[in-house]
Amino acid sequence: MHWLPVAISLAVSFTSSGILIGLPAEIYTFGTIYMFTLVGRPIAAVLSAKLFIPVFKQIGSISLYQYIYKRFGRVLSIILLVEGFVLTMLFGALIIYGPALAMSGVTGLNLWVAVCSVGLIAMLYTVLGGLKAVLWTDTLQFLIMIVGCIVLLIFGTVKAGGPSEVWRVNKLSGRLDILEPTKFLSIDPRSRHTLWTQVCNAILICISAYGASPIAIQRILALKPGPINIFLCFTTVLLITFSFEIICAAIGLVAFTYYKTCDPVASGVIFSKDQIQPLFTMEIFQNLPGLSGLLMSSVFSASLSTISSAMNAGAAIILQEVIKPLKPNMSDQRAAVICKLLSTLTGIVSILFVIFLRLFGNGLLSVTLALVGIATGPSVAVFTVGIIFPFVDGRCAVIGNVMATAFTTWLSFGGLINKPYVYSYPVTTAGCNITDENLLANISSPVYDPSTWNPQSHYREGVSAMYDISYAWLTTEGFLLSIIISLTSSLILKNRNLVPKDLLASCVANSSCTPQLFKKYIDYGKDEDDRDSTKL
Repeated sequence: MHWLPVAISLAVSFTSSGILIGLPAEIYTFGTIYMFTLVGRPIAAVLSAKLFIPVFKQIGSISLYQYIYKRFGRVLSIILLVEGFVLTMLFGALIIYGPALAMSGVTGLNLWVAVCSVGLIAMLYTVLGGLKAVLWTDTLQFLIMIVGCIVLLIFGTVKAGGPSEVWRVNKLSGRLDILEPTKFLSIDPRSRHTLWTQVCNAILICISAYGASPIAIQRILALKPGPINIFLCFTTVLLITFSFEIICAAIGLVAFTYYKTCDPVASGVIFSKDQIQPLFTMEIFQNLPGLSGLLMSSVFSASLSTISSAMNAGAAIILQEVIKPLKPNMSDQRAAVICKLLSTLTGIVSILFVIFLRLFGNGLLSVTLALVGIATGPSVAVFTVGIIFPFVDGRCAVIGNVMATAFTTWLSFGGLINKPYVYSYPVTTAGCNITDENLLANISSPVYDPSTWNPQSHYREGVSAMYDISYAWLTTEGFLLSIIISLTSSLILKNRNLVPKDLLASCVANSSCTPQLFKKYIDYGKDEDDRDSTKL
């Protein structure tokens, strides 16, 4: 296919309701330091295009688990398959739950009606159309999302008093903390967001999303051959995600300016900060029939695009990795039918997982990143070890992945249950019961008092202190722990096997600078099928 719809689909597949709803709420409540994630995106794109994708394309399969099988063996392939499936279903449930929660709180629509509607519609066009339908519907949904957000930003800025007023109010309230080096340069791991947390987290999550995920590889393989298509695809993905997140962040700042004298959460109008963006939309366009519906459709579009991509990729992986090895002579027609049934099954499981997600009351964006971080760091570490360190075999990789995943699972769910203290910027309800515009003009907008910034006084001791570590470090911790354990294990469990050079990054297999320690574990021969030596 042409690179443009593939790029849009790839970008929109990971531009979910977690961003569309969660990012404005994040900026509204906690400030703008989160936006340093944009610094890590280009780094991740370069690493994905140069290190990971060239290796995975040689496998010629939509499933990355084929690479894991050839490099490390069946055991780790099954472990990652299970981890990936559970994580995909959790992520899909979260993406369904986000807009359903927002719509139920703002419009009165029953939560479970909204949940089932999003899930069933996604199942319908994924099952009926397959990958090509997902690619083109993603393109259409992207247009709905971007147009809706731009319209909301323009009209909201006008209603809030203009760009200068938006800047003034947010500067006074402290929300423009992206301009305060004393905050974003902090090296305290308990600081919720810093430059370091955001860049490291963004690099690993984006490598996982765009260079080491079944969804990404499925789309990259659909591209027309040629490096220029990959370059154009990733450039477009970066432009789309940058533009979209900047617009969503700006909506959060505009929404705070609009509600500067009457915070809707503190006043009881809504019960969750994740409902701010839908409420803001409804109030801005209450006198303009049709526009509020257009903007609300963008929320559901964000959810549909992501869950449909997850369903399609998940079904293809199960078919390729579980069913086809058991039924190698299966006809293409029967495989297509089974794939559609699997897509339906994954959609139903995602809907059921929503029940589990209702246990957590944290912000949608932070919950999304906390759950994604459970397996993202360890899984990226497995692929990194696989393409860079030929002396690590399947046994060591299994030990590293299992231990790191257990650690991140404990920290992730422990932090979601035993919620750490998080500083929120000031809001007020002083103007909630005032309708006279002259009186409202005399009410001061919230002013940030630096003396109130003292998160250290809320930190805990003992084991509970581990839950105070920022959720944004979770992915990095899992990545580093998995690599350290894998490399350490390789010193104890000596690898006596050779790794075919096609399973390694070209900078390792073909470079004159490659250390001799690495070279002695690389199989430079051509007959690699007879040297399936790294399996458990």
